[in-house]
Amino acid sequence: MRRNITVILFLTIAIASQAQEIRFPENIYDLLENTKIFELNQVDGHVPLVPYSSVEDALKNNRSAAVSVLSLNGTWKFHFADTPEGTPVGFFSENFNDKKWDTIHVPSNWEMQGFGDPLFRNVKTPFRPDPPFVPKEYNPTGSYRRIFSVPSTWKGKEVFLRMEKTQSASFVWINGKVLGYNEGGQEPAEYNVTKYLKPGKNTIAVNVHKYSDGYYLEDQDYWRLAGIFDDVWLFATPKTHIFDWYATTDLDETYTDAKLNLSVDIANYAAVDVNDFTVKATLYDSGKKIVKALVSEKFSVSTSKKETVNLSSEIKNPAKWSAEYPNLYTLTFELINPEGKTVEAINGRIGFKETEIRHQVFYLNG
Repeated sequence: MRRNITVILFLTIAIASQAQEIRFPENIYDLLENTKIFELNQVDGHVPLVPYSSVEDALKNNRSAAVSVLSLNGTWKFHFADTPEGTPVGFFSENFNDKKWDTIHVPSNWEMQGFGDPLFRNVKTPFRPDPPFVPKEYNPTGSYRRIFSVPSTWKGKEVFLRMEKTQSASFVWINGKVLGYNEGGQEPAEYNVTKYLKPGKNTIAVNVHKYSDGYYLEDQDYWRLAGIFDDVWLFATPKTHIFDWYATTDLDETYTDAKLNLSVDIANYAAVDVNDFTVKATLYDSGKKIVKALVSEKFSVSTSKKETVNLSSEIKNPAKWSAEYPNLYTLTFELINPEGKTVEAINGRIGFKETEIRHQVFYLNG
């Protein structure tokens, strides 16, 4: 019975990974119950980013102003089954006929839309726990499909698919080709979909399984629900772009002035090395007044590699962050090419604070 999984029974599909070729097993439970595998073909974790074409748009922090973002929220075609074996064969194919399927809204869970059983449990799982194993006779499975169009302006860019929360295990296909796998407790999963897309209309298919070994991570006092819980969206970036950033604020001995340390990762997806790029970071107060601007030295990034750029500066008497006074500053980052043009801009928010433990006492800002 366990070998008769219709999701991918009829063939073994290979997907490319930068490290090695990954093959899905014929038996889906070899993944759902394998604690050594919780993701396949995902992008490394990083700060959530929305790319903008200018720092002015980044300051507005308005996703609708980001021309390189496409939401896949909305109505999807949906099929519900009590077990993985009930998944329609080949449902992820581009030419699959889903006209008789139901529809469902994404983001949501399927129980509150009339599929499956919305069950509340305090501590114990709804089945006899035996980690990492999950029930075979009842493991609700939802199959999702949607057609979307890629903007023509994205030609030549790197494109990523981000799924913010899915419970608890999910497979993703683009245009009939398997993209990747994720399982866990509603954490984000991000995939590079550039080589899977085609001009015009594209098909995304997702298979979600309610129970996996990742399900045990969420065994607590809550409603036991499943599905695509949060936003699904695509974003496009330049071939060389800001991949991640990290900030620390080190207050002085009197907790008055601070040293702001920034670390910015630049990724290069281009087929050639790039040279003479710079990063500009600008710190704004709550009124969007510039507090400090920092510009890096020129740097190079090898093809298919990342380069870390570090910036630091003294900040005089910044407004400190605390729970009672949650003062926040806005940071923008600009990636500037050799011609001096901003090719990408992003934003974030930080607070100036310092936490310490002295003699078993927790201190905030002294």
